[in-house]
Amino acid sequence: MNDLTWEYVEAWIRQKHGTSPTKALGRATTLTGDMHLTGDEAADFIDRYFAAFSIDPGDYRFDRYFLGEGFNLIEVIHMALSKKKRAKYERTPLTLGMLYQAALDGKWNCARLEALGTDPEYDTPPDAGQSG
Repeated sequence: MNDLTWEYVEAWIRQKHGTSPTKALGRATTLTGDMHLTGDEAADFIDRYFAAFSIDPGDYRFDRYFLGEGFNLIEVIHMALSKKKRAKYERTPLTLGMLYQAALDGKWNCARLEALGTDPEYDTPPDAGQSG
């Protein structure tokens, strides 16, 4: 799918997630922090995205990026008081740029996709400088 455009992916994401047309979305937008996708809703969204863009799941694992459904009040209190406990619940942010690149590649590759966030050109428009 090398002719896939950011605009098409963004429109798909907006439509399937129900994101307002006025909400700014970019490659650095995170599913959990910015779009508030968690638990079963996140799992369903990712499944639909992979199917819609024919992405081989490769080394994708849900628990690398998302927490499961529900919470335990005692765990929440422990998290508030303990850095070690909080670290247990920290996840790698999954960004729209990662989803876009996975659609272009046709396969999920954690190392490649997670490295996008460290690329100094990551925040430039996705199709900048491309013609055609």
